[in-house]
Amino acid sequence: MTLKSLMLSSALVMAALPALTAAPALAEDKIINMATSFQIRSMDPVKQGFWMQEFGQGELLMKFQPNGDITPWLAESLTRKDDTTWVITIRDGVTFQNGKAMDVDAVLASIAYFRENSSGTQAVVPAEATFEKTGPREITVNTGVPTPELPNILAHESRLMIIDVETVLAAGDDFEKLEGAGIHTGPFKLISLDDQKMIAERYEDYWQGKPVMEGVELRFVSDANARILAVQNGEVDIALYPPIAAAPVFKATPNLNLALGPLSTGGFVGFMDVTNGTFEEKAVRRAAMLAMNYEEIANSVFHGAKAPATGLYNPNFAYALKNYKYDMAAANTLLDDAGWVRSGDTRTKDGETLSVTIMIYPQQPDLAPLSSAMQTYLSAVGIASEVVSVDSVREAAMNDLVEWDIALSATGTATVGSVSGFLNRYVACGGDRNYGGYCNAEAQALIEKLDVTVDEEARNEMLRKIQMIVAEDDPYIFNLTILKERALVSDAWSNYVPAVAWNHIKWDTAPNK
Repeated sequence: MTLKSLMLSSALVMAALPALTAAPALAEDKIINMATSFQIRSMDPVKQGFWMQEFGQGELLMKFQPNGDITPWLAESLTRKDDTTWVITIRDGVTFQNGKAMDVDAVLASIAYFRENSSGTQAVVPAEATFEKTGPREITVNTGVPTPELPNILAHESRLMIIDVETVLAAGDDFEKLEGAGIHTGPFKLISLDDQKMIAERYEDYWQGKPVMEGVELRFVSDANARILAVQNGEVDIALYPPIAAAPVFKATPNLNLALGPLSTGGFVGFMDVTNGTFEEKAVRRAAMLAMNYEEIANSVFHGAKAPATGLYNPNFAYALKNYKYDMAAANTLLDDAGWVRSGDTRTKDGETLSVTIMIYPQQPDLAPLSSAMQTYLSAVGIASEVVSVDSVREAAMNDLVEWDIALSATGTATVGSVSGFLNRYVACGGDRNYGGYCNAEAQALIEKLDVTVDEEARNEMLRKIQMIVAEDDPYIFNLTILKERALVSDAWSNYVPAVAWNHIKWDTAPNK
């Protein structure tokens, strides 16, 4: 991408935002004031309960860490005895916010509740699995079939949140009764919820210690510009999901700071249609990947707010390969050898021009500058391109609503450290989100074996082989960037570090000292 186009992109972003002026930060405020683009619609534990671990109310048995590890949270430990047997030791002395003990019986009730009511839980916990009390603080799990990602399941906000089931059942379908009922174990107790905001107060007896702040006020603000202004004007301390393209605006405006956290588990992913059109040819797929300047995308297009893609996974993960590279010479050689003759700006073969269509969707505005950059890189090796925007990439790709060659999506390749879900849905033959019709026999066999392999090193080796196949031997799917967790914060909160796995508010979350 040229310097001129980058300057134009920043100027357009600035013009799209209202004029911003300085405002004082609320350093003495004792409430965490936050804005998010998504609305929490109810206290329904199954349909909406996953939000609760994000904003300091709910907690899980296990916790995902930035390096990919899964560590104890409400569990004191999780031990694998064999391929199908695990032992969970429950942390002692933890209570729900209503004062009830979070003991083995309460945890078993939570597990049973979600297994009965949540289709997401049913999809990942084998039907034959049993959870039995085998000690005062001990639960023995027999999964029936090998379930290597059980730790990840226990760390996923949508699978097994620990709640006071007795109180939930007493409320029936009247979920408003759960506001203020203290059904969670986290540092902040939700006391009111409407379509504008959520309010929570400090839980004084929280098991890790007295929460630093007195409460949380979370506003639901779908418009990104409104969230930006709310921080700048001192109405909120932290705004989630700021548009990266506006980074130059943040840098130039008083009381606006782009806070960046650790690398996440996904990014902007490109899926190639391998069954129709240009990318049926492997050499062209590989050349397209080699033509991408991953460093420039991250540092110039996205102003350093994303990390350069080095492979399919977060490079901090033990199994991650760094097998992406930017090599225009190699890309040109591949296309030359494949018979694509350069004539002027584009290449042709047998009278056909080498061209691709890039598909994006408007809900991710950062895909616009990304797709523009991709066009620049593809053009440099003689591949013409156009960009088409659709309401839903998944709907358009799976139902052949438009012709496309590269579909771009913000997708996690190892959400909460779990790899099997992504591989089975997006890469496996016949996966329900296998956009490009990809089916590689070796990759398929590895994915199926991975699903039932518990040994960590064996799993890592399989994952490395899969990465080599989809990026080098038979390309199909590749990252354009790796996401950095991010938030927009006021000066008083400039030390705030956005967290992985959506855990935005913790017991010690506080402004600068």
